[in-house]
Amino acid sequence: MTPSSLDTSLRAAVEAGAWGDVIALIETNWALLTQTDHALLVDAVNALPPEVLAENPRLSAARTYANFLPVNGDTRPVRFRHAPTAAPGVLLDVLADLTSRSVSARFEGNHRQAVAHVREALAIMEDASNDAMVSIRQVIPDIRVQWAITLELAGELVDANRMYERTFDEALAVGNRRMAVKSAGSVALNYALAGNRSVAEQWLKRVPDTSDSESAEHAAIDTVRTTSGLARALLAANDLRFAEAAAALRAAPPADVDRETWALRLHVEAALARASGRGRAELGKVRTVLDTQPELHRTTGLNGWLSTTTVAELHMALGDIAAADETIAKLGAYEPLTEADPARVLRSWVALRRGNPRKALLLAASGLAHQFSSQRVRVELQLVLAAASLMLGVEEDARSHVAALMETLVEERLAIVLLRLTAAERAALLSDHAGALGPRLLNELDRLDDVVTAPLAASLTERERVVLRYIVQGLGPSEIATKEHLSRNTIKTQIRSIYRKLGVADREGILKAAIASPHLLA
Repeated sequence: MTPSSLDTSLRAAVEAGAWGDVIALIETNWALLTQTDHALLVDAVNALPPEVLAENPRLSAARTYANFLPVNGDTRPVRFRHAPTAAPGVLLDVLADLTSRSVSARFEGNHRQAVAHVREALAIMEDASNDAMVSIRQVIPDIRVQWAITLELAGELVDANRMYERTFDEALAVGNRRMAVKSAGSVALNYALAGNRSVAEQWLKRVPDTSDSESAEHAAIDTVRTTSGLARALLAANDLRFAEAAAALRAAPPADVDRETWALRLHVEAALARASGRGRAELGKVRTVLDTQPELHRTTGLNGWLSTTTVAELHMALGDIAAADETIAKLGAYEPLTEADPARVLRSWVALRRGNPRKALLLAASGLAHQFSSQRVRVELQLVLAAASLMLGVEEDARSHVAALMETLVEERLAIVLLRLTAAERAALLSDHAGALGPRLLNELDRLDDVVTAPLAASLTERERVVLRYIVQGLGPSEIATKEHLSRNTIKTQIRSIYRKLGVADREGILKAAIASPHLLA
């Protein structure tokens, strides 16, 4: 039955009071109704008279479910913001009640309470009989998705991912392709955020095709498609495929439609903007979006962590190390959301760009001592080791660290991390790996040389700043030595130190560094 014919038949049966036909149509087409016309489902179950519901308690539970779960992430009508106490012994009524309370707490930014309701619902489900579980299997995927979203936004990412994976299997088993789309897309996005491209792509391939059951117009605003769209965009940005990333973002439902994923979208959009040289404009946009969010939504849970990380990354890309460091300090209010704290990556790069390669080495090396699954974090920390070793003049170690990360970087298509390096660092560290990277990536990296993604904010000594000012004025070593009443060799030693700290190889690099970071001349 098509959605249009189901709409006609079900409305006609309701109008005629043919309750047996209404029940048959609801039960036969439950998955189709939840996928394409939730409003029609709500109208139909609410029209059932009390005596019909008394004879069919499963539909009483279905009505509770249909009325209390939110649609498209929107806040439910006032009368449904807090579910009534469920009748004892009716499993779906109890689960719908707890799910409703959990979602209400989530909308209010009360993650602790929201998760507590999910845990209570899971415990009740664990104790339920097989017969009771079979009787509600059609609606379980919809409920589990809400639980997974709650866990995810609370920052409990491992449990959320497991919930999404289980929901995917259950949704396919009952023909609920819409919840399968949401679940597979969410798992894919979580792996994409971790830089595990191969696994993310596997999950994207599992996203069911629903083009035969919904119009293109409906698909464009169906929020279950958001996470798969963001995953595709992030994977493309990581591989420096900017046009493909932008197209994937445009295809995903917009932020004003799917309001609960605003921070995830902002994070992905900022990654694309940083990589393509639009960091300054993006930072202004991010600040505007954050100003519109309630405080608890932008300062707690996953959204708070993503917002803070996004702002710190943009400051790093713009060369404002002081602002990046100040922002990163705010991450101390959040417990690490994964088994290895990704904030360590940012702290390592900040130490390096402040001219403290030994601190960067310590942070990166201690981070690599952990066993974790995030390929992105591992590659970034190895790249810090390489850049820090280069700054210390230990070129053999630097080349060794790059060799250790290159296979994973190429396999997982994480070229975006190479934009952390200065042009001089890339020239020194990547010269032996042109074949592995390939001409497309090399051309993109060359084209993006002027994109400030590797801030030059080294800590120069006062003597080095004096010498730097002379260099910017066009003076050579002999002229500087005469003016400062020092030997030419002393000035040459100071110039080499400046080159090393700024990650440049010549006078032209010095001039670019001074233009990008004028505070170096202060």
